[in-house]
Amino acid sequence: MVVGKTENTEEALDVASPVGVITPRTELFSLSGVKFFNYNWNGAAAFKTCSHCFHDAATDSGGRTITSWDLHIDEATVTRRVQYSTPFRTIFFDKDGTLTGKGANSWFLPYWKHLLQPECTQEDALGGITCDGTVEARRVAFHSMPSNFIG
Repeated sequence: MVVGKTENTEEALDVASPVGVITPRTELFSLSGVKFFNYNWNGAAAFKTCSHCFHDAATDSGGRTITSWDLHIDEATVTRRVQYSTPFRTIFFDKDGTLTGKGANSWFLPYWKHLLQPECTQEDALGGITCDGTVEARRVAFHSMPSNFIG
């Protein structure tokens, strides 16, 4: 169980935007059976993406996939699901729909206009885009490109 704000919370937290879990900048991270409560002020969120990627010089291209299932996100007290951080590309694969509310094998993605497909919905309040299980989201990376590669 991850709790954001309680009666014991320091006053300094009132001006902050804490998060419950910061995801890694590696593949194969899974999260299940976790319950989130009391992330409903400022920019507080259940998740923040890409640990140690907090600035553009972190040299990480992002697009890592986080797998989740069997989550409980208290809708009354958790208003933002994901707070995306640099490089704004983490992909959440939701095996049972408990993160997205879109059913099994759904996706939670960062907001990029090209990801707004008919199967996907922009979820500003939740922090990104949700897509149903009829689509797949994958990381695309290019390696060993010539130094003059543009685009």
